Amino acid sequence: MATTTIIITGDPYTNAAPNGATGGTGSKGAKGSPGKESYNSSNCTFSCDYGPSSGGKGGTGTTGSKGTDGSKGRPAPPGTLNLGYVNNPVIVRVGGGTGQDAGKGGKGGTGGPGGDPGDRGPNNVCSAASTGQQGCGGYGGNGGRGGDGGDGATIIVNYDYSSPYVPGSETFNGKAGNGGDGGGVGDGYNNCGTGSGSRGSNGNPGSNSEVIVQPV
Repeated sequence: MATTTIIITGDPYTNAAPNGATGGTGSKGAKGSPGKESYNSSNCTFSCDYGPSSGGKGGTGTTGSKGTDGSKGRPAPPGTLNLGYVNNPVIVRVGGGTGQDAGKGGKGGTGGPGGDPGDRGPNNVCSAASTGQQGCGGYGGNGGRGGDGGDGATIIVNYDYSSPYVPGSETFNGKAGNGGDGGGVGDGYNNCGTGSGSRGSNGNPGSNSEVIVQPV
């Protein structure tokens, strides 16, 4: 004969906590210094004394923000369960709801644009310089902490004393929510030592429940 299982627990969360925000874009690099021209009056030409310098490297993107911590699991509702005459195997399982999963860390900010090259001079006799290198992507934000499992409850199970079956019972602790993943490194020059954020920690299990089974 099949066993009927009755579960009393807190309602689950349907979504994880919000993710962290993306970091800000780094600042634009400094403009390069200008070149210098000189005029040769003997042949009426301009020449380049020294060329302009390239633009400076862009600034590093800012770190993504931390993911939102998960909320505590919803508690098991306390109360009395009246089963009446029990003519088949029954198990009553009681425990708190699962904690909410945490949000993921925000992605690191994009590296700032490279600075403009320095001016060649009014007659453009000096060779053009290059735009500066894009800045490094920012660090990803850390993931949030998972929510703790929900609190347990005391449930009284009444059944008819003349029943052929005595209801069984089990308790469980509300499961902890998962920590959020770390956010990814921001877009930009990728040889910078910046990286993804750290994964958040899981929550703690919920408190114990109690089931009191009694004939009436």
